[in-house]
Amino acid sequence: MKVILKFIALALFLLVAFGSLAQQIPLKSLYLYNRLSYNPAEAGTRDYIPVYLSARRQWIGIEDAPEIQDVSLHAPIGSKLGVGIQLYNETTGVTDRTGGNLAFSYRIKTSQKGNLSFGLSAMFTQYSFDREKIVTQNPNDQALINNNLSYFIPDASFGLNYYGEKFRLGLSAVNLIETQKDLSSIAVGNTLDRVLYLDGSTTISLGKKVELIPSIFTRYMFQAPFVYEGNLRLKLAKTLWLGAGYRSQDAIVAEAGITFKNFVVGYAYDYTLSEISSVSNGTHEVIVGYQINVDTSPKTSAWKRRNRIYTNERK
Repeated sequence: MKVILKFIALALFLLVAFGSLAQQIPLKSLYLYNRLSYNPAEAGTRDYIPVYLSARRQWIGIEDAPEIQDVSLHAPIGSKLGVGIQLYNETTGVTDRTGGNLAFSYRIKTSQKGNLSFGLSAMFTQYSFDREKIVTQNPNDQALINNNLSYFIPDASFGLNYYGEKFRLGLSAVNLIETQKDLSSIAVGNTLDRVLYLDGSTTISLGKKVELIPSIFTRYMFQAPFVYEGNLRLKLAKTLWLGAGYRSQDAIVAEAGITFKNFVVGYAYDYTLSEISSVSNGTHEVIVGYQINVDTSPKTSAWKRRNRIYTNERK
């Protein structure tokens, strides 16, 4: 309990310290399956290797609305290290953003049920603008001809993750370098600024085959409303799950999924609550995954296996 209280105190301190920072990474409704994208400390914290592919189509009915696809996986290395990778592509109107991150983590045991992991990731983003989609009154506009419409941006992120078998609490900061390159000099400034994420979830047993999973997700942005989301998910027989959530000033979320053996399939629908609801038919998100089993139990040395009787006597 003391570790949890200290972790929450640290999280609140960092939220205040970096309160005026921003970012450009889109929100996702199935964030519990996509934690690696915003917290490198997630890498290697499972007793399996999760491989996930996801796609999100935002604001159906609005032309050139955001679309994003990504693939991610991470794995434990021994008892203390973890590694992960994520690749993504996002298209919004005339802009295209392709990138990824390579994450590394270090884990320590804090108690019988708790673990704390520290993560750091190297990030890269390739921004580009489609000249064919940019409409101007002058086809020979020098702003289009003379400006570079493609930018490569390196960056980094850091995260903390306190977790156990039935709970997770994470804090992370993305875009640590905070690149000040003007990414859209043909229009308005759009720099890569820092952003903070704080999220958590727990699993509550309601019976032998029923579990309730409440979760929260927050994102602090510069010159924009503080974003928070709360979800409740009901899981039946560790196979079928149904859930609902609310994202502040944005949407009501309905989700469902199934876990069959090592396969995971999930779907979420966002019903838009903002001012664009009159022209938007909502947002669709799908995730498909496969969980590769790994043996994370401590290994017994060959000497101990051959000399169990002597080993036990020494204890």
